[in-house]
Amino acid sequence: MDVKQMTTIRIETGTPDGDALGFTDDLFSGWLEMEADNRLILHYIISRCKNEGNTQRLIRQWLNEGYDVRVVMPRPIMQHILEKFHFISTFTRFPDQYEGDVEVWYNPRFLQFGDRISHNGSTPVPV
Repeated sequence: MDVKQMTTIRIETGTPDGDALGFTDDLFSGWLEMEADNRLILHYIISRCKNEGNTQRLIRQWLNEGYDVRVVMPRPIMQHILEKFHFISTFTRFPDQYEGDVEVWYNPRFLQFGDRISHNGSTPVPV
């Protein structure tokens, strides 16, 4: 097991970690991964209260708290939300979850430099 795998935590709704992130099971169903470098990778989310803005509020909260939010294979309605936050699309691999390259949306304020990221020009954080 490599170091990156050891520093990745799976978080589901209805758990203390999910609740701490606002990813509560009264509003959402789904799962994400948190990496040690303050990155949240949202793999799956369903809003339990459609058209109430909860998903948009959650994404905004995470960004305001300084998380590098990544969304894997977002559906068109999620893409619409992500575009409001200036997310862009790229492709990457998650060999433990998906076969081949998958689409991932991210906010470019988290600049990528090889194997490092930088948030708003701050000191790069190792990935």
